[in-house]
Amino acid sequence: MKTTIKSKWVKLTSFLFLMLLVIGVLPIFNSCSSDDEEETPEPVAYSNLSDKTTTSILSSIPRIELSKVKSTQIKLYLSITDQDGYALTKFNRLNLKVKQVCVGTTDTTEIGSFGVTNLSTSGGKILTPLVLDYSGSMEGYTDEMEQAVSSFVKVKGKDDLAKIIKFNTNVYDTLPFMSDTTLLYAAIYDGLVADHSTAFYDAVGAGINDANSFLNSTTQSYLGAVIGFTDGHDNSSEQYSDYSLIGLSNQTQIPIYTLGFGDADTLLLSRIASSTGGRFYYAPGIGDLHNLYMIISGQLKGVYQLTWNYTGQCSEVMIIVEASYKCGNGTFKSFSYKTFEPLRK
Repeated sequence: MKTTIKSKWVKLTSFLFLMLLVIGVLPIFNSCSSDDEEETPEPVAYSNLSDKTTTSILSSIPRIELSKVKSTQIKLYLSITDQDGYALTKFNRLNLKVKQVCVGTTDTTEIGSFGVTNLSTSGGKILTPLVLDYSGSMEGYTDEMEQAVSSFVKVKGKDDLAKIIKFNTNVYDTLPFMSDTTLLYAAIYDGLVADHSTAFYDAVGAGINDANSFLNSTTQSYLGAVIGFTDGHDNSSEQYSDYSLIGLSNQTQIPIYTLGFGDADTLLLSRIASSTGGRFYYAPGIGDLHNLYMIISGQLKGVYQLTWNYTGQCSEVMIIVEASYKCGNGTFKSFSYKTFEPLRK
């Protein structure tokens, strides 16, 4: 009997000890888990103190559009690069500030909540008319030009679309947008020789109209951008001037990236690009074109997509974006702006 009582007592004591252990230890584990959650760092703006090469940042807004899926959602494409034009693609929402200004009033709103994605990682596509100069002054340089634009085609995304538009006195714009690189190469190397005058404005205008027509005919979303190359001054356009070309670009929200060579009017090409959300680059030698096409390709692939719901009633809105980046050489900021007609049908 004593043995039985003792055995029961031992079992009861063991049971109570286990209960106390469970009651005492579980809160400890729960407390540790809670502490771990509390120590999760707050989101911070992207910075890179190891970056010793960036000495300034440049930003531009190539395009603003209403979402194809949600008609009240604004989609803004934002390009951010270093001083040499190479895309900076790791920024997050905290690197950016967005303001919305009703044109003609003092009504300014800071957008507190907006989404940020990268075009390249979100499945975004690019639509690019490639405008090439075959005027008489390009004699002896067309081979290098064709090789350079071929390199752009070679690295495009498989779902990106492009078309080739050539010009001298006339504009040669007959082929549709294509994704097939073999067909695009054939369009580039079609045997056209350099001759006659320069209808640069009309050729770029044709590219804008082609891109705009395509974008209006599809339910898919593309970043449309014209890349125009010339080595001289426009002297034979009949449909467009530089001013009307800028107006067309801003009305359609299709930017113009310009590349100059030789006797090109660098101030004019720079103004066309900066006024439309594009970028301008000058090639000191025809061999430099390859690298410049690669820089623009990287910029287009590296753009950010900012989205938010538009609830205003302004007929014209100016969007201002402030980008900030801290690196090994300090903190740099860049401001970009673009006007937009959100209620335009």
